[in-house]
Amino acid sequence: MEGEPGVKLDDSPWFGWVASSLMKLLGGTLKWKLDDRAGYLTRSVDEPILVAAWHNRIFALPLCYTWMCHSRRPLTVLTSPSRDGALLEALVARFGIGAVRGSSSRRGITALRELQAELERHTDVIITPDGPRGPAYKLSPGLVFLASKTRLPVMIAHVDYEKFWELRSWDKFRIPKPFSGVKVTFAPLTQVGEINDDASIARECERIEAMLNSTI
Repeated sequence: MEGEPGVKLDDSPWFGWVASSLMKLLGGTLKWKLDDRAGYLTRSVDEPILVAAWHNRIFALPLCYTWMCHSRRPLTVLTSPSRDGALLEALVARFGIGAVRGSSSRRGITALRELQAELERHTDVIITPDGPRGPAYKLSPGLVFLASKTRLPVMIAHVDYEKFWELRSWDKFRIPKPFSGVKVTFAPLTQVGEINDDASIARECERIEAMLNSTI
């Protein structure tokens, strides 16, 4: 965070505290439902996985992780090296979630190595593969590269809101309205095959993207 324009070291913690408090207030009004088709809640903590979710659906996931998953598995999220990424890092820290900073344009290779190290420490990793700038609902190949290299399974996290506000951001970010129903579905685990050429990369990216798009 140091050296990034617009981000001061003492700004992010305050943002994290305020934003997480507001999220918890809103989350307390929501009607939650979790469909764990992946067996995530009963999976051994010694068996890490990769989690994928679209960027505009992530609002509910820190709350789900804390309240419904009981924070029983260590979790790290990939955030951008930008100002927004610094704020997100501070926010998720309030829910006991770690962060690695990087994107396809900045710190990409370093971030993938750091994520691999987190997985080797038996920490689950969550990636929004259309972030940080989109296009929305289009999967970038970082998730596929990491899953293929580590041979670890991928779990798709679907988030659906009964009623929501939609922001005018690149991804049309969604925030559930008070007292709305929220359904979080952990899809069955899937394994990414070996990738050794452009065709295999494209094939796996299209397959995972289709799984993520299946409930849009």
